[in-house]
Amino acid sequence: MSPIFLQELDVDFLHAQFAHHPPTIWALLAAAVVAGGVVRGLTGFGAALLMAPLFSLVMSARDTLCLITVLNVLPLSPRSMRLAWQEMDASVVRPLSLAAVVGLVPGMWLTTQIPGAVFGPLVGFGVMLSALLLMTGARLPDIRSVRASAAIGSVSGVLTGFSGVGGPPAILYLMGIESNPYRARANFVIFFALLYPVSCAFLVLSGLMPHSILLAGALLFPLFHIGGGLGVRLYRNIGRRLLRRLVLMLLLIAGAVAMLPFLRDPAGFMKTISVHG
Repeated sequence: MSPIFLQELDVDFLHAQFAHHPPTIWALLAAAVVAGGVVRGLTGFGAALLMAPLFSLVMSARDTLCLITVLNVLPLSPRSMRLAWQEMDASVVRPLSLAAVVGLVPGMWLTTQIPGAVFGPLVGFGVMLSALLLMTGARLPDIRSVRASAAIGSVSGVLTGFSGVGGPPAILYLMGIESNPYRARANFVIFFALLYPVSCAFLVLSGLMPHSILLAGALLFPLFHIGGGLGVRLYRNIGRRLLRRLVLMLLLIAGAVAMLPFLRDPAGFMKTISVHG
């Protein structure tokens, strides 16, 4: 695959991607980005979980992965990053992050092997399953150790490299070992703040990241940042239980929307899998 600097710069990315779609698709993209920012500001995670199934409706697997990664590269608020850095548990976040970085490469390879028709419903199913698990209050037991952090980090890294959605294993693990909700949120914030920039660098160096996606990310990041600011304000003023329910309902809806191709034609979906299997 050619390096990114040899790729042709397509400044008409949005037009090329969505010219054959009605204006509602543009609205969906913008709404998904704002909502993703709100979720990230509220919880410190979840933006990719919300955006991936919606992006996959109108974008390829590679472009979905790349755009989610670009949007998550920068912290929404330097102040919140400083506070999270002070609150986090470095003994957990460090091995979790290092193992996740190692898992990125096989995850990115998987993205190139999955047919586009399968990617969206697959991600949608994973998002719905994750939301349902979190709704039940499920969490991994308190198995705090370097080995456990490394194992969970590896799985999270593969999933991040595959779809940009690597949060659920890390989230369930961090919730299981951390009773302090503020420290748990700080761990989420720092983990993803470390993981996404490395993922973006890997995508650029491997040639998987088109210039056009970088342009799209730059155009859409202000919306993501606005949503993040709203999320931070809501985090300060809304009860955690209500906040959690709203976020999980959004994730369920987004996952269900991404699964529509499978729900409409299950037989055709399975045939696609068998053909590419």
